[in-house]
Parts: sequence; structure tokens; C-alpha cells
Amino acid sequence: MTTKKAKRKRAVTPVAAIAEAAQPVAPSQPTIVLAANCNVKDAAELKLSLCRHLDTETVLLDVGNVVRVDTSTMQLLCAFVRDRAAQQRKVQWVGDASVIRDAAYLLGVEALLSLSGAS
Repeated sequence: MTTKKAKRKRAVTPVAAIAEAAQPVAPSQPTIVLAANCNVKDAAELKLSLCRHLDTETVLLDVGNVVRVDTSTMQLLCAFVRDRAAQQRKVQWVGDASVIRDAAYLLGVEALLSLSGAS
């Protein structure tokens, strides 16, 4: 009998702790972290990630890990930044954007992406 009570008490405590930790904490500025190798096979996943934050006031794009980027990813980023600018919403670049900046230069979309303020 005492064994059953002890088991119940042990089972209740972890469940309550898990329930509290499971409550989502919505960040005021969501951050989308781009992969090191951004290519066409990952473009659909990136598009879904970007679409989840269309209505957010400011979105942070962390490009610090990017070492390679292809044209399909650049097209997605351009469309995302363009659409957000049309809705008076902001995109902030986080991390070393040199790879993205070089690709934007080669494609002629530096002004569209507003990479001048990126670190």
C-alpha cells in the first residue's frame, strides 16, 4: 500500500514538470537559421520556415553558418525580403553575411536584400 502511494507521487512530479516546460515561449523576434550549405534540395524546407513568419513584425535571418548558397536560395531570400518590405515589415541579418553578400553582388540584388547593415 505504501509502495503504490510512493509510485503515484513520483509519477505526478515529473509529469507536472514536463507540462510546464512544454509551454511554448513565443519570441518577439523569431530567428531563422540558414544551413551551412543552402541549395535547391533544401529550398522547400527554407520556404516553409520563411512562410511561418510572414506576419511577424521583425524576422532575424541568421546567416552566420552559411558557407555556400545557390541561386534558388537567393531567389527565396529576395522574394521574402521584397514581400516583407511591401508590408512595411523588417528583416535583420545576423552573423557574417559575406557569402550571402557575395552571391547578392554576383546576382545584382544587393539593394533588394539591404545587406549593407549586415555584419
